Amino acid sequence: MKMVVVVCPEGHHEDFRNSVKAHGIHAYTEMKHAVGEGETGKKFGNRLWPDESIVTFMVVDDEKKSEITHLVHECQSRLLPAEGMRAFILPVEEVL
Repeated sequence: MKMVVVVCPEGHHEDFRNSVKAHGIHAYTEMKHAVGEGETGKKFGNRLWPDESIVTFMVVDDEKKSEITHLVHECQSRLLPAEGMRAFILPVEEVL
């Protein structure tokens, strides 16, 4: 199993979530109002750096990893360079 952590711009998250659900993945956890700084700039949800992200956590079977990777690449292709979207894939040892 894999845990996929996706950091998505708030304005594009609904599109990403709908794509994930369309591929049969209905179990996820979202953290809204994520702020931080990275390669694409600062997102602090204030007047100076107004953007925020939504972080989605999904634990999926290994076979679904390639589908999610494809969905992330599709969504990334529709973003402006400064918007930024990242996905991180981690092994899951146990689910309790």
